Amino acid sequence: MLDRAASAPRTIAETARRAIDGGVDAVVCRLKELPEEELLPLAAEVREICEDTATPFVMSHFARIASNLGADAVHVGASDPPLPEVRRTVGPDMVIGYSAHSIPEARQQLEAGADYVFVGPVFATPAKLQYGEPLGLEVARQAAADLDGIVVCIGGINNANLSQLVTAGIHRVAAIAALQKNCDPAASAREFRRLLEGEGGAP
Repeated sequence: MLDRAASAPRTIAETARRAIDGGVDAVVCRLKELPEEELLPLAAEVREICEDTATPFVMSHFARIASNLGADAVHVGASDPPLPEVRRTVGPDMVIGYSAHSIPEARQQLEAGADYVFVGPVFATPAKLQYGEPLGLEVARQAAADLDGIVVCIGGINNANLSQLVTAGIHRVAAIAALQKNCDPAASAREFRRLLEGEGGAP
């Protein structure tokens, strides 16, 4: 997930390109702190990079911008309009993802029409402090076993704990700091993929 603070001093476009070079499966453009007039050109640049590399582009929070840019998906959460309204904005074909902070919330949103859910934070992370204590591995394990849909874990995931998630049955993850902050996004993405695939999982 692209984040300007985590990407700095790189631009988010440069970070996106490097992460794609490392093998990420999709790029989530997360710029919710910006007004739309500043966000749009940055998102459009990332969208172009994704299109050039045949990498799915996901616009976080801004359904109208996702629609205007022809995003592959839009990702929303509890602070955004409800899923039926998001669906009306983006049309019948765009993928919609939802950030959930519990298994009941994730189940409810999948039943409401989300195509996939993020579940987290699994581990402690400064980016998710407002959501309280981390959910932990047991909740991740339950999400993998009990939810009837695509589950992506997020929150404090790094090279040291990724194998624990794979063992728990999670094979799709999203990361901010571990793929951007004080590291080479390409090398970090390759290591994430190696750990996911090396444990018999699929990224």
